[in-house]
Amino acid sequence: MKATTAESLVELRLRQRHASRAPGRPITLGIAGGSAAGKSTLSRALAEQLAPCHVEIVGQDRFFRPRDELPRWTRTQRPEPWPDYNQPDSVRFEALVEHVAALADCDVAIVEGILVLHPPELRQWLDLRCYVTAAADERIVRRIRRNVAAGLSLDDVADYYLDSVRFQHERYNAPTSAHADLLVPGGAADQPQREALIAAICAGVRAYLANRG
Repeated sequence: MKATTAESLVELRLRQRHASRAPGRPITLGIAGGSAAGKSTLSRALAEQLAPCHVEIVGQDRFFRPRDELPRWTRTQRPEPWPDYNQPDSVRFEALVEHVAALADCDVAIVEGILVLHPPELRQWLDLRCYVTAAADERIVRRIRRNVAAGLSLDDVADYYLDSVRFQHERYNAPTSAHADLLVPGGAADQPQREALIAAICAGVRAYLANRG
């Protein structure tokens, strides 16, 4: 999508959704995508470029259930079940929705996470919905680097991906891209297009803020 078209789409979606909300509500952007697709990177870039607007980033990861309450995924690689972080029952969505609904002390809120576009009760609060795309091989390499750096073994990272992540992605995550207003490329080779879309999103937000009321 061309940057000028994306900017117009952003402003249109904000007029359609945000303008109908109670006065004082922050503009709320949803950023979904596969694990290690680049959601957090996109969220930080948007926050930086929307300055001096006050932007709050709300991560879905803050609302995962405690480890002993997570659903289990039976391993094929090892005998014991995995705690599963990759399906809707892993997230306390009621608490996340309540948190988003109560946001007031910021100009823009960015809600990011693998399943942010999954529940309808959360989607209804999102004035603009984005889905970050990246090829599976690039995402798994990023996961390996990130999780090994955090202290996990290569075998554990690989087994968990093979046992759970790839299947739950196809079942629960990838289909939510259909709810997105914008698909944002997250691959390393996509940086120029991604930067153009980031600039367009920020321009659309600023145009809406300048023209509303």
